[in-house]
Amino acid sequence: MNDATQPNPWLGMLPWLAVFAVMYFIMIRPQQKREKQRQAMISTLKKGDRVLLSSGFYGRVVKTGEHIFSIELGKGFVVEVERNAILSKAEVPAENTQVSAE
Repeated sequence: MNDATQPNPWLGMLPWLAVFAVMYFIMIRPQQKREKQRQAMISTLKKGDRVLLSSGFYGRVVKTGEHIFSIELGKGFVVEVERNAILSKAEVPAENTQVSAE
């Protein structure tokens, strides 16, 4: 057989490499970036900050730790959560939110 007529086996993998590269830059890299920002936000949390938990509850940080945070969900109701349960820091305090009665 003549080697000049054989297609290069690397050319068959080229479309798969292109698909992987596109997937990486569209899906994987932005997710890694968001997670890095969230971890940085969690490391800056301090006592008194209002947070949103992954369960959908809002609470106030009572005590911070390396892995466990104490969060007050209501007056005198404190729960301990893992740091990964904190989704974000809530910007608007609960005391300033108003419900309009129409």
